[in-house]
Amino acid sequence: MHATPNAPMPDATSLPDIEHIYQSYKANNASVSAAWQAYFQGWEAGASQSGTAEGVGSGVAALAEAWRTRGHEVAHLNPLAPQSSSIPAHVQAETYGLAAAETHAWAKIYGGSVGLELAAIRAPAERAWAQSWWEGGAPQPTAAQKKALYQGLVQANGFEQFLHKKFVGMKRFSVEGSDGIIPLLHALTETHAEAHAGKQPHIVLGMAHRGRLNVLCNVLHKPLAEMMAAFADKLTVTGGPSSGDVKYHLGKTYRHTAANGTPVVLDLLYNPSHLEAVNPLVLGKARALNEQFGGPEAVLPVLIHGDSAVAGQGVVAECNNLMNLPAYTVGGTLHIVLNNQVGFTADPADALGGTYATDIFRSLGTPIVHVNADDIEACWQALMFAYAYRTQWGKDVALDLIGYRRWGHNEGDDPTFTQPMLYEKIRAHPTPAEVYKPTLLAAGVAPAELEAIEAAYQAELNEAFATAQKGVASTAKSAPAKAAEAATEADEGHIKTLATIWGQPPQGFVYNEKVKKVIDERVAMLRGEKPLNWGAAEVAAYATVLQEGQSVRMTGQDVQRGTFSHRQSVLTCNATNSKWNVLQGLAAKGATFTLTNSALSENAVMGFEYGYSLGQPATLTLWEAQFGDFANGAQVVIDQFMASAEAKWGQHNGLTLLLPHGYEGQGPEHSSARIERFLQLCAEENMRVAYPSTPAQIFHLLRHQAKAGAGKPLVVFTPKSMLRNPAATSPLSHLLHGSWQPLLADTAAPAAVKKVVLCTGKLYYDLAQKREETQRTDVALVRLEQLYPLPAPEIEKTLKTYGVRDVVWAQEEPRNMGAWAHVREYWNEAWGYLHYVGRPASASPAAGTTVMHAAQHAEILAAIFTETKRKTA
Repeated sequence: MHATPNAPMPDATSLPDIEHIYQSYKANNASVSAAWQAYFQGWEAGASQSGTAEGVGSGVAALAEAWRTRGHEVAHLNPLAPQSSSIPAHVQAETYGLAAAETHAWAKIYGGSVGLELAAIRAPAERAWAQSWWEGGAPQPTAAQKKALYQGLVQANGFEQFLHKKFVGMKRFSVEGSDGIIPLLHALTETHAEAHAGKQPHIVLGMAHRGRLNVLCNVLHKPLAEMMAAFADKLTVTGGPSSGDVKYHLGKTYRHTAANGTPVVLDLLYNPSHLEAVNPLVLGKARALNEQFGGPEAVLPVLIHGDSAVAGQGVVAECNNLMNLPAYTVGGTLHIVLNNQVGFTADPADALGGTYATDIFRSLGTPIVHVNADDIEACWQALMFAYAYRTQWGKDVALDLIGYRRWGHNEGDDPTFTQPMLYEKIRAHPTPAEVYKPTLLAAGVAPAELEAIEAAYQAELNEAFATAQKGVASTAKSAPAKAAEAATEADEGHIKTLATIWGQPPQGFVYNEKVKKVIDERVAMLRGEKPLNWGAAEVAAYATVLQEGQSVRMTGQDVQRGTFSHRQSVLTCNATNSKWNVLQGLAAKGATFTLTNSALSENAVMGFEYGYSLGQPATLTLWEAQFGDFANGAQVVIDQFMASAEAKWGQHNGLTLLLPHGYEGQGPEHSSARIERFLQLCAEENMRVAYPSTPAQIFHLLRHQAKAGAGKPLVVFTPKSMLRNPAATSPLSHLLHGSWQPLLADTAAPAAVKKVVLCTGKLYYDLAQKREETQRTDVALVRLEQLYPLPAPEIEKTLKTYGVRDVVWAQEEPRNMGAWAHVREYWNEAWGYLHYVGRPASASPAAGTTVMHAAQHAEILAAIFTETKRKTA
């Protein structure tokens, strides 16, 4: 009798390893373990019978490696296709001079309903562990677990079929064909609870719309009656968000008590139709919860992907890249792909550039397990492996659940238009519950037990439907109050402490000469010896927030020094390359400070920070763009989450965006942060949009965002050249006293004002310089610091003091961009006639040459200070 390859081989990960052990065995049998002795005795016995004893060691290793690396090509993964009766030569034992019986032993592990891609794992120890897990005898579900799997399949299919009959043709994005996701999530919840008994386990879920309704009701226990009332238009929601959203975008948080008594928090995040957009939010929120609960082990992020989406959406790759970066680690993410074998209506050949939808995960060495969704016990084994791998190594793992989609993209769609042959097979194919039932009966489960499971869920559905017909009332969370007024004045002692720390570098620290000059000036500024520039005031805002016991987290490209070298809050020693995080030691007990240069990503990183701020709402969380227009790369996060989440879902968030903006001749892609786009998204006081023009203003604005606690996003247009403009400074007293001012009147203008110019940001300093050159003391320059909500009372009060009906709106941006359209929309004609001065409308944000830029800028300044008749805008 041969030894089977089920024996663990923890020390053998490749052909050379096995060959070395075999050579040791041949030289002296006792030099290897008893397990290896039995193993090689079996192989040699088989080889002797086939007359090919020569080279058996190489044959052993080669056959093992063939099955480990290419066994997934043989596995029966497609439930709509029969198991192949032939086995390719490259995985046949005879090819390697071994007994034919050995092929069966390996095929049982690697050629069944599970296809393993473990070759991508780069760390030898991890790969050996994964191989040993499967080859040593993968666990089997208990009798109770098998019944639970069947119950989950009954729930998954019963839910969909009931809605299909009662609400004909209505969109629900059925999970049928991937029914196994429901019992798998049940099993995952119980497994996670068992692993973290006595702790506070969380599972943070992200998924698109397919199967979401089923998950909401059967996993997160959304009342069935409430769901059916929503389908019947008999659901009344009070106290909810202003607009709401369709059923299959909604999320839910549920506290589930597991069988062992451990409560598990299940958190399904809200998600728009932009399929994979929620992924970084899940990771960010998981990271935030990790920090609250002392580590990543108990907080499990789970991303449920679609097959075409996971292959096609770039944010997936961006998120994968975050896996091992210190500021974004989450202890490993469990990826589950609901593989329908079809995109919207497209054949996989039109949607996949590789062999599998999961090929994207191979780039970082993530193990991938493909599994036939009709074999629910194999799915359970795959899930147990995935959970064990994540627990053991703290890394991502991908589970490719290969099923099908019983209906079209939605239930009103006819898939036979584009996939007639595929859907002919699907119509004739039994459900996963029907596939599994005979297996349970053959294993001795009484038919009455299974019928009772089916009847109980059907009764639950019928009762919920009857309740829904009478109408269901639901109360949603109320929107929060407007941001409270918060004192933002700083403690002088805190500022002086910061100055002291800046002036005392670690022993042996060697400065870069240019940085040393910046630091020396900053210390003088913080001591009150000279006015503060933007960098000093901004850093002081973070420092004082930390000193008061509140955490701060900022990420983005080059944020430690700042794109324009203005921040310099993490310094590098010229002699040792070691880092000095200047503010780290300032945080009061309980507060933390994170300032991390991000990967070259906008979408995933901004989404991560949005998700982080959901999990840590008391933390001042910021994302800075390298240039403001780089936020274009994260437009989905801005549009579909940040700007609209409160109106759609009642979800509140305090993420702050810092977006460098200013026209300085750097071309179309380094000038505009697209002010107009953010202002178009503003309504219902959903966020604040600000363009501060002094260091004191950014200081008070950031402190207000940290302290107000209203869960409103803040978008800040920050300067570039103005960072070093000697005129754009503030005395220390303005930080120690005062507050954020949404409008700054012109204190330099005399009483006899003939013209009022309303402007923002850097342009103010250019206008002020031009006014001085032209001696136009009759022109008042008023700075609108807060663009939304527009500070109407402050505008009215200021204009009344001048008594001028001729008001100019001046901007650097083209007429169809910037804040012009927004201000004009909200302008009250009682304030006076508003005229436009700025660049003409343009398809491009800015001129491509410095010569053209300078000419346009000169025209704007000349138009302000030259008297000409203008038409009312």
